[in-house]
Amino acid sequence: MTDAPLRSFDLERTYPAPPERVWGAFTRADLLQRWACPDPEWRVASCEVDARLGGGYRLRFGPRPAGDAYSETATFAVFEPVERLVLDIVTSGDDMDERSRCTVLLLPVAGGTRVELTLEGLADPLAHEHMRTGWQWCLEGIAEQLDAAA
Repeated sequence: MTDAPLRSFDLERTYPAPPERVWGAFTRADLLQRWACPDPEWRVASCEVDARLGGGYRLRFGPRPAGDAYSETATFAVFEPVERLVLDIVTSGDDMDERSRCTVLLLPVAGGTRVELTLEGLADPLAHEHMRTGWQWCLEGIAEQLDAAA
């Protein structure tokens, strides 16, 4: 029996905000909770962040009203403030049990910050599709939160 190839994807988004504000979106529980589940039919039931190397975050999220069908636990494997995060993520719930590694680079550009996000190590094709869509929504959610805070 052969193992299926692992899947990955890259996403990129530029925000008209300084790197410090974008960094906060990834490392502050009050901000992470606002963008981690931007689908209005879903909600984040709980969010905790330990912003340090070896720390990470824990989320419970899912369809309303409970918002706790899924859990996501991430460990900060690399924590270089305002520049780079590498997260080892475990996402599980009703129809998913997936491990992945997410690298987030924050690059200062004229007028803001470009985020380059890579998610790798996904074993399941359906999880790959769902995670890609979810991260696209999340990057949009970060934009909305940065706009609201401006």
